Amino acid sequence: MEAQIREGQAPAVIVSLQAGEQLTSEAGAMTFISGDIAMEVEMPGGLGGGLKRKLLAGESLFVTHYKANAAGSVGLTGPFPGSIRQHELDGEIICEKHAYIAHFGQVEIESAFAQKLGMGIHGGGEGFFLQRLKGKGTVWLHGGGDFLDFDLAAGQALIVDTGCMVMIEPTVRYEVKMQGGVAKSLFGGEGLFLVHMTGPGHVTLQTLPFTRTARRVLAAAGGGQGESGVAGIFGKILE
Repeated sequence: MEAQIREGQAPAVIVSLQAGEQLTSEAGAMTFISGDIAMEVEMPGGLGGGLKRKLLAGESLFVTHYKANAAGSVGLTGPFPGSIRQHELDGEIICEKHAYIAHFGQVEIESAFAQKLGMGIHGGGEGFFLQRLKGKGTVWLHGGGDFLDFDLAAGQALIVDTGCMVMIEPTVRYEVKMQGGVAKSLFGGEGLFLVHMTGPGHVTLQTLPFTRTARRVLAAAGGGQGESGVAGIFGKILE
């Protein structure tokens, strides 16, 4: 297997397979297939597993397997503009629910329960449930905008917008907390809840979560109140 990430505002990863090799992706990620590659759709874990992915993680019921009968390539893209990264997995990582694109090797995908209820209910729509990737292989992850990386030392803290998380190592402790003060929560434009992370371990963030862009588009179309919530309402009154 060889892979090449074609950079751009909406990047793609092109995975070249040799005969007998297999690639697995999130349903709907495929852009093209070149060569003698068979495509098969599977519901991991049967109906129960598929429903768990759909209802808990917000993902598709299915994954797609691409098996090469002879040499060929598969092109994959993320669900919205941003960045794609290749991660060599040997153990476990925890991802934001839309981050996973595909994998090559022995990798299991599970739904992971967030450590605090607030991540799901007040997390900007980014997910009460996360995904846990376990095993050994190559994984491709997607994020909105660009990636930001932090290697936290033991005890080092990082406070993150709930929608900006892409991936953390399992050694990183994370807890969703309400911001101090009602005025700060309502008028600060950052939402009521933030994720408090504590090292050791690696953290990857995305600079432009899709929901942030969606809120802007909705507000511009007249269907929302903008980024600031109540502050946006007062802004309309003053106009």
